[in-house]
Amino acid sequence: MANVAMHVNDVVAASQAVWKRRSKPSAAELPRAPQFMIDEQAFHALYRRTAGSLRTYAARVLGNATYADDIVQESYLRLVRSPPPTDDPQQLRAFLFRVASRLIIDYWRRGRHEIGRADESSDTRNAREPDIPLRLDMARVFERLTPQQRQMMWLAYVEGADHREIATALGLREASVRVLLLRTRRKLAQLLRAGGRGPEER
Repeated sequence: MANVAMHVNDVVAASQAVWKRRSKPSAAELPRAPQFMIDEQAFHALYRRTAGSLRTYAARVLGNATYADDIVQESYLRLVRSPPPTDDPQQLRAFLFRVASRLIIDYWRRGRHEIGRADESSDTRNAREPDIPLRLDMARVFERLTPQQRQMMWLAYVEGADHREIATALGLREASVRVLLLRTRRKLAQLLRAGGRGPEER
């Protein structure tokens, strides 16, 4: 969580101009002022609740912790600049994961990906010793999935998102998510069996 905490100050500093402008809008801006906005106090509370899981998601999908930090920072900046019309914490969390997912897709489309490994220390620091090899094996298997497959698996089984929420986050049809998740689960099972971590196929 230390890395995440370091970046909150960068996001807050970049957001100060937005908060200052909204606190004292000009006469010309009043008719266009957004109905919903997130103030600095609410932002800090949301950041504490969501930053760790958002960064882990980005790092696991990208396979690079440094680029994940950039994705996380930009996601929060977009939240401040163009907040969704809600103050519900769960909807704001969903908004952040939706923005991060689309930034990850853009990142891969631009071909900016590099071979790297996600920051594993946060996942294994508090694990009991016997669990560490299994966690590392799972991380390596996860990296053999495509970026889209990683996104879907993480959103579905770590974040608990339903098919509609995954479809919205990734710009897919809900029916497609069902099919793609099934294929991804089968591929993951094959990879685990190949690594001696899954049950034998009957």
